Amino acid sequence: AYLEAYNKADFIIFEIKDDFESIKEQMFAYAEKDKLKEDQYLNNFLSPESMEILASLFEGNEETLQRQYGYEGWLLNMSVMGMTPKLIGYDPEWAVDKYFHDLATKDQKMILGLDEIETQLKLFEFEVPLESQVQILEAGLQSAAQKARSEQPLFEAYYSQDTDALREAFLASMKLDNPQVKAMYERVFAERNRAWVQKLIEFSKTQAGNYFMLVGCGHFFGPENLLELLEKEGFIPMKYTE
Repeated sequence: AYLEAYNKADFIIFEIKDDFESIKEQMFAYAEKDKLKEDQYLNNFLSPESMEILASLFEGNEETLQRQYGYEGWLLNMSVMGMTPKLIGYDPEWAVDKYFHDLATKDQKMILGLDEIETQLKLFEFEVPLESQVQILEAGLQSAAQKARSEQPLFEAYYSQDTDALREAFLASMKLDNPQVKAMYERVFAERNRAWVQKLIEFSKTQAGNYFMLVGCGHFFGPENLLELLEKEGFIPMKYTE
């Protein structure tokens, strides 16, 4: 289904239009304002247990890990959150969006983005003292394996193409009756979904053609999800069939 839609597409849409290596360098450029003095580097304060977990998560990317020690903790914390699936056997380097970004680049298809890199980075940025940053990192690393295991149903539903199970697993992880989680959902998903829909409308009016869009699964479930908002704007949903 992915390949069929991709081959028909004139434009390929991702959350961010840049390739993964470029995104990494833009992350460091954005974080330059939060660079630490050498005696404040995070690896000077993290426990041996946390350092061991980081080594396993960043295996093959040791240089990136060393660079991230030199910045405030939100940058490393964001990377850790994205890499915890490695603990249950899923490597972010094999992500479907990366595969199609590389393919679209090779095929010279026009790539469009819905977010700027700064928009996504600000979702993870926190302003707290260095001691608190280390505590946040420690807590995240110590619970990383448990968090990864809790996400196993999401992966299983995705790979078995069970959309209902994927929706249920995602919404169960959200706990939207919690005011703090609901506020986070509004910031990370609903607010961006509303902005993305306006961009998609703009694309459809200014650049006629077929679009192939790959964004995180969480944007398709829950209140004010992309599909719901697009239907409200008059777009007609179509389901892939064999």
